[in-house]
Amino acid sequence: MSTFYEQRPEPLFIGEMTHYPFSIHVHSNVELLVLTRGTAAMTVGEKDYLLIPGDALVIFPLVPHSYNRLSGDIGGVVAIFPPDIIPEYAGTFHGLLPEEPMIPASQTCPDLALAVKQINRMNMDDNLPLCIAYLHVLLASTLHSLTYRPVYDYIDYGLGRRVIQYISDHVLEDITLKSVSRALGVSVSHLSHLFSDRLHINFRHFINAIRIEKACLLMRDPNLTLTEICSLCGYTSMRTFRRAFQSERGCLPSDYSIHLKNQVYSGL
Repeated sequence: MSTFYEQRPEPLFIGEMTHYPFSIHVHSNVELLVLTRGTAAMTVGEKDYLLIPGDALVIFPLVPHSYNRLSGDIGGVVAIFPPDIIPEYAGTFHGLLPEEPMIPASQTCPDLALAVKQINRMNMDDNLPLCIAYLHVLLASTLHSLTYRPVYDYIDYGLGRRVIQYISDHVLEDITLKSVSRALGVSVSHLSHLFSDRLHINFRHFINAIRIEKACLLMRDPNLTLTEICSLCGYTSMRTFRRAFQSERGCLPSDYSIHLKNQVYSGL
């Protein structure tokens, strides 16, 4: 399955870890998680990781990652935040990547467990300043334990964010690699290099992944037909829509729609 760009509804989240798998995706935020119970099988970049209680994982901006298998008793803290939220660490997120993003429990410091314990007791909406203060503790307890390699400079990092934001805003239009390069004032070869080296996906697959993700959400509306959804997601023919959907989801859109309806009925 291809990588898709996740458009998060909020710029900042600090709270309980999800109980559901999440397919491979990227976003322009940092994602930091600390497991407190259960196990989590994840993929970051092109490498698989199995987290156990006490392990921490830091996912840098624009790095593809997925939550593959989560045990039923999973628990932990997740922080998803803009890389500039704490200026002290902005340079690290802008120009570096960790050699290994996971920190085993045996190598974490006591302050990490303390911060996680305090965050678990709080509600972000009611205690935002304090949550951000503990986020600072989480970063201080993890980032200094990692070793890094430079991967791109500030200009390229800014370009990556501009590219995915532009595509997100224009994905339903007749968009091409050439039109994006022209709109952003960069060469086609530079953009192609960004997709192949940073996102590990070609441009067309990236566009289809975002469109099909939108299609899957629209299929939850019983008032919309597949023909209407096809048009709303930027496809000019049902044939192209079916082919793209099957490539991303492994089934036809009609089969996926039936699957959704069965889920609804089984929950009644």
